[in-house]
Amino acid sequence: MKLIKLDVELNSVIIGERVKGGIYRPCLETIPSSTVKGAFKSALGIEVKGAGVFDKDTYEIREIVYSIHDRYTGVAKIPLTASYLYPRIDKIKAIIYISLKDSIKEDIFKSLKFSIGALKSKGFGRAEVKNVGDVNCNISQGILKVRVLVEDASALHIEPISAVYGYLFHPENLVSGIYKKALFEGSLVKAPDVFLEEVTYYDE
Repeated sequence: MKLIKLDVELNSVIIGERVKGGIYRPCLETIPSSTVKGAFKSALGIEVKGAGVFDKDTYEIREIVYSIHDRYTGVAKIPLTASYLYPRIDKIKAIIYISLKDSIKEDIFKSLKFSIGALKSKGFGRAEVKNVGDVNCNISQGILKVRVLVEDASALHIEPISAVYGYLFHPENLVSGIYKKALFEGSLVKAPDVFLEEVTYYDE
């Protein structure tokens, strides 16, 4: 089966959420389907189903301290710390795979500049598509290495066998959203091999 393949470059990025009441925001090292959906909905106004992976050799993890402000009083609240991905040399490289089921034209992504992840106002998440193509994938059984909304799994040909479930924040508009059930890393699945950490034919 085929998926659209986007080669993407980024300056720095934060993907993940602060735990409610906490002062630390960890950064994921994958690109969940909810993040992909939100990024292209904002950039192109279209709904896509996809997920992505970063090239681990192109980034390192750093931390930033920042404060959020009360919208009504303008007063800064308690400082928060976030981890983020920072390029080791020039740019962070990532690959985003998108379902062909919605008859999306590949040309719409060519040389696209878009934003992804959190703290965009501070310069994080600026991304550019450097190459667009398609990739033929084999369906194998193995360990999932991305996070995918349950509602998007079938479009990406991901079938859970022994699932690790969690929740991903899904934006409904610019200011709010809801949490939706998702398959997390470590799930045993049948899926395109590009989404698998390792192939295994034993139930774990």
